[in-house]
Amino acid sequence: MSLNQIIKFKLEIFIFVLFFAIRFLFLKISGFDNFELQPDSYWYTIQSDEILRGNFNLIRPLFIPAPFFSYFQALIKFIFSSHWMIALEILQIAISSLSGIFFYKLSDLLFKEKQTATFATILFCFYPLTIWWVGTFGQDIWFQSFLIIFFYYFIKSFNDNSFRLLIVSAIIFSLTFLTKSHILLFSIFIPIIILSKKNILFLIKFKFIFTFVIISLISTLPYGIYNLIVNNTYSISSSGTGGSFLIGNNEEAYLNVVKLDEITVEQKNRFQDAIFVIFDEIKPKLKNKTQPEIQEIYFLEGLKWIKQNPKKTIELKISHTKRFFMPGISPYWHSFKNWIASLIVTGPLYFFAYISITYSLINKFKEHFWILSLMLSMFIFTIIFYYSSRFIVVTLEPYYIIYASNLLVAIKNRFIKS
Repeated sequence: MSLNQIIKFKLEIFIFVLFFAIRFLFLKISGFDNFELQPDSYWYTIQSDEILRGNFNLIRPLFIPAPFFSYFQALIKFIFSSHWMIALEILQIAISSLSGIFFYKLSDLLFKEKQTATFATILFCFYPLTIWWVGTFGQDIWFQSFLIIFFYYFIKSFNDNSFRLLIVSAIIFSLTFLTKSHILLFSIFIPIIILSKKNILFLIKFKFIFTFVIISLISTLPYGIYNLIVNNTYSISSSGTGGSFLIGNNEEAYLNVVKLDEITVEQKNRFQDAIFVIFDEIKPKLKNKTQPEIQEIYFLEGLKWIKQNPKKTIELKISHTKRFFMPGISPYWHSFKNWIASLIVTGPLYFFAYISITYSLINKFKEHFWILSLMLSMFIFTIIFYYSSRFIVVTLEPYYIIYASNLLVAIKNRFIKS
């Protein structure tokens, strides 16, 4: 081992230990259990129990969820038995800590500036909105960690013109979309990103694209074929496009976003879990229908509401757009203390990130097109389906931290000479 390799190894160990310690302390001090912050945690646990009983069908009334977390949780239960909760919690802290190492490497890869990488990693280590999900038994911390690792290998594969690293990135991307399916919208930009690279011959680019697509498709086969046989639908990841569309496009979804002052107490309680009366109203239509037919019914109901309410639809989409670009959480759904705390943290982050991203795209568009693609994919999801602050936190905000950090370091170096 060379001296540089030893230093690099020690740094990575330090990052892992620091991330692990901070996240472990948060879980012990906060007092939150592994379920209370995200209601989905309860049905994930039920699903993993069913898997252990031999029932591998994850289908729910609204959709078929992405498979990774339920099956992984079942595996942890099988291996660790009565100690599974402790084991899963430690593993979630560990994957989040591992992502801290790749976060540093990605920051350094993007800007080739150790100060930026160091500062960004420190901010990400203590970033409360990420730490918040570390102990929750759900998809979020796994998805965020996989996505960070994917982007490191994906971008490095072009910098090094490495086919091997591209294969690694495709495998990690498969794990990512098998954890949360909304990232599949980003996949439409992957061929464009590959084609935009200058240092790779066209035939090699085609080879990269073909390989990435094949690996991604192969990863869908076990779950996809199983659902094709059992539920009459080939599920690439999750299969709730129609249900998600209806969640974001109905009368109560409009109230939930645009007319908060008109919501009753009963509605507020339901809306927190996206429980809308439209789903009860159309239940008779779903009887004896296949999963593809159910999703089509959901989609057509959402489309009908849009056609009948063009003005409300425009208001709804404008509101979603504002929420997409604005920092912080909703003051209506959260306490004033939590709202102001989130604004203090995310306000400066968004401000500096937007400036840095804009500057990077103007000066080195092709090198930073990936972040624009990621933002566009999340914006498309928000406009077509619905706004989710949780999705923004785990999908976009880590990279906002990197770009904001680069600008802040540049400002510091400009005005504070070392």
